[in-house]
Amino acid sequence: MSKLPNAPLVEVIFELKWDIKMKSDLDDFQYLYGDLYANLREEFPIRERLTPLEIPYDALRNIPVFRFSKNENKYPLIQIGPGILSINTLNNFYEWDHFRENIHNLINILTNIYPKFQNLKITPALVYIDFLKFNSENKSGYDFVNENLNISMNSNILNDIKSEISEININANYQVDSNVLSIRINEGKVIPSIDGIVVQTKVNGIEDSYDIETLKNWLEKAHLLSSKTFKSLIKEDLYKTFS
Repeated sequence: MSKLPNAPLVEVIFELKWDIKMKSDLDDFQYLYGDLYANLREEFPIRERLTPLEIPYDALRNIPVFRFSKNENKYPLIQIGPGILSINTLNNFYEWDHFRENIHNLINILTNIYPKFQNLKITPALVYIDFLKFNSENKSGYDFVNENLNISMNSNILNDIKSEISEININANYQVDSNVLSIRINEGKVIPSIDGIVVQTKVNGIEDSYDIETLKNWLEKAHLLSSKTFKSLIKEDLYKTFS
């Protein structure tokens, strides 16, 4: 599925996480990081360290330590740390077919350079972050959500005391087959002068051992679920403005 021409998309993230249980797992990370960069260097030549040198890897489990990018301002970029590997991109650089190709390439490389990978218990995730800007007719996040999303909220929940919602912060998890679909809706800003609603849709896969094809199939299903969820969440009039 191609991106909507006027999509409110901010960022897309594909992530793999796994447990670091023993010292040998930390030792593996040091080799994995170097071998991964060697295989990606031609396309992602810029290498950055994200954490101070004095912090040991043992204290950085599931935290990105290194970043590989095409240049200082271009996406996608790849991040790796002990027990975590991710690739993310921004709206201006996003097309699903290209992003999927990058993910497939990353999975193929990881499998080739890290023999333990297919026996690891990993948890995959696919995250979409969208920003829905308020228009001049909307007075609050509460008004915007009720008018534009397929969610109903009651502003006054106290019968004898006047009350109103001052800030939107909604979190909901849904079990969809073996996945967990997480939806977060919050008020936020993209720049200080633009108010809006931040919608995060995250599909979390089950922790399991995945071979290459199983993981690629999971990715395809997660993308379709994310697309369907976003379309179901947004009311028709607002959705039309993205086309």
